[in-house]
Amino acid sequence: MIAVFGGGGFIGSHLCQRLIDQGKSVVAVDIDSEKIANLLSEDSFTFHEADITDEENDELCREVIKEADVVFDLIAYANPQQYVDKPLEVVELNLFENLKIVDLCEETDTRLIQFSTCEVYGLLGNRDDIVFSEDSSNLILGPIEDQRWIYSCAKQLLERMVHAHGQENQLQYTIIRPFNFIGPQMDYLVESPDEGTPRVFASFMSALLFDHPMYLVNGGTNRRTFTYIEDAIDAIMLILRNEGGQFDREIVNVGHPNNEVTIEEFANRMRTIYAELSPDGTLPELRTISGEEFYGEGYDDSERRIPDTDKLQSAGWEPRYSLEDLLTESIQYYIDQFESELDVQP
Repeated sequence: MIAVFGGGGFIGSHLCQRLIDQGKSVVAVDIDSEKIANLLSEDSFTFHEADITDEENDELCREVIKEADVVFDLIAYANPQQYVDKPLEVVELNLFENLKIVDLCEETDTRLIQFSTCEVYGLLGNRDDIVFSEDSSNLILGPIEDQRWIYSCAKQLLERMVHAHGQENQLQYTIIRPFNFIGPQMDYLVESPDEGTPRVFASFMSALLFDHPMYLVNGGTNRRTFTYIEDAIDAIMLILRNEGGQFDREIVNVGHPNNEVTIEEFANRMRTIYAELSPDGTLPELRTISGEEFYGEGYDDSERRIPDTDKLQSAGWEPRYSLEDLLTESIQYYIDQFESELDVQP
């Protein structure tokens, strides 16, 4: 049996679907099942609606992990707005609550696949290495007053604790550092900018569908590499199989190094593809806004993040989706969903 903590989220829902498709027995734990509603009737799938921060669910977590062959831990706050607005909650969940799962995996001798973040690499600064290696790149964060880095710091310390458990207590683990996964069921859409700040793809998609400005934070000059969720799940399944123990106690970047683009160019490509797929739709204005105005005081960002993916590629993984492909697939999904919701409205 495979346990997926955070199985109701964006990555978790796609992972659970793939596991079920491959005949695995899956137990998912999350606070919401909306994105996996189609799996609830599957005989090989069990869902527990539970908040791991509630002590009443400690025994449930223990029993799930005890019965599992492998545990995926995806539970996290993962939105820059949260890092600025509620930093203490971010640390509490992303570090301390996750450590409970780590401790239980060590106690029950269960393999752990722990999700981290590419944000642990931090700022580019004056470094020469713009391609980040899991084993040799330094992790460089901004000053304390730049509150955005509290998420990265919590995740980095979680990684170090997982590593220490492996070193001292023989915990079998793999740490995954995702690089900007996008695709269907990502985040949430907002009809108005006042309703929230989803991550960049969902933010821009909301603007396209509901005709409000596409905000380019600090001009959109920062660069990112984007990875389609199907490519990401391919990599995760390879890590799960772990042939010959090749991913034992390893940290693994999962990302598409060739899909690098500035956020401004990302926005313009989304506009072009949206216009092709929905020619009757209007295109919203692009508007530059400061990070402080958009997210609040304490926001900061890194200039570039390109993953070194040699570990995955040496194991036979190659991403299949170009930036154009993944944007087309993702945008079409949301157009179809939006039109479907309009059709059912009275």
